[in-house]
Amino acid sequence: MALVASSVQPAELTSLKRTHSSENSDDCLYTSLKILNIIYKYRLTKSPFTSNNANDRWAEGTPKFLQTIQKYVRTREMLKMCLPAFPFKSCNKKFKVLGALPDKAEEVALTRLNDMCLEIGEIYTPGARLLIISDGLVYNDLLTVPDREVWNYGQALRCMAAKSCPRISFSRLKDLVNLPDLPSELEEITYVASASNFRRALLNQFGNDTIDVRREIAEKEDTRLTYCGYKRFLESDLQEIFPRGNERSNSNVVSSQAFAAAVQQNFPDHLRLSIHQSTGANKISVSLLPTDTSYTTPWQCCIAERSDGSVTSGPRGEFEADAKYEVIRIDGRPALFREKV
Repeated sequence: MALVASSVQPAELTSLKRTHSSENSDDCLYTSLKILNIIYKYRLTKSPFTSNNANDRWAEGTPKFLQTIQKYVRTREMLKMCLPAFPFKSCNKKFKVLGALPDKAEEVALTRLNDMCLEIGEIYTPGARLLIISDGLVYNDLLTVPDREVWNYGQALRCMAAKSCPRISFSRLKDLVNLPDLPSELEEITYVASASNFRRALLNQFGNDTIDVRREIAEKEDTRLTYCGYKRFLESDLQEIFPRGNERSNSNVVSSQAFAAAVQQNFPDHLRLSIHQSTGANKISVSLLPTDTSYTTPWQCCIAERSDGSVTSGPRGEFEADAKYEVIRIDGRPALFREKV
């Protein structure tokens, strides 16, 4: 069940390319089309075998995305994109992930996103930059993940990106909310001490107390898809800790909508990417891992290298139960699985 980017392009984009294929490559629209075509190569496609599949509305979203890209191309500015992602490792360390810190899965994901920006730079001289907005503090209290673990994950991720991903930058929840008297650069002790205040400020400043979660899920397809994603991963995250239930998924939807509003207000001109399945009408869903499975986010799984050089992904427990794979350590820590030769 592959959810990775497909070479099939949305009909509207293909049609527009035909219409403008004879224009000069410096033309604003044509350049914007080429940029969007590159991004679409990394998009998260939806499997027809999943029950939470959505109607494909990429044709509806394409003009909106083009309009955002054209604003940059018209003035020859670097394209700015943003992606809420990389919160923390799953709390199910027993079955899903190898530990609490970023490993080879995160390295592959960051490299993939950086490569997307570099590929854009090959056809558009000003290039592109991706801002990763960590949403760890938005959800970690619902998943019993300590604030300090969120900090350590984020710091290690930044160190990893600094080595080989120059087109990637980061932002935290504290950059989205208004809390006075905070230092511009946080240290661990200040971050942990302020975590509850960040969460409270998010809901106070961007939350909607009157939201009817069930109605939102029933009437808005993007909300339903996000909810289905939360529910799927929450059940596997918390199966060792709490009984199954929908309350935490509903709470995640409330926090998610507040966070989305904060992102929109703080980065209104950025091209909005997402790791969640969506209709394609309002945001571009991207696959972070070059995998042939539905595990496309590195904090929810492990990666494995096959003997032919390809990469797959899945829960730690499944690879450990498969005799053909062995765990590989890097710098003394388990980092990935590799097929035995």
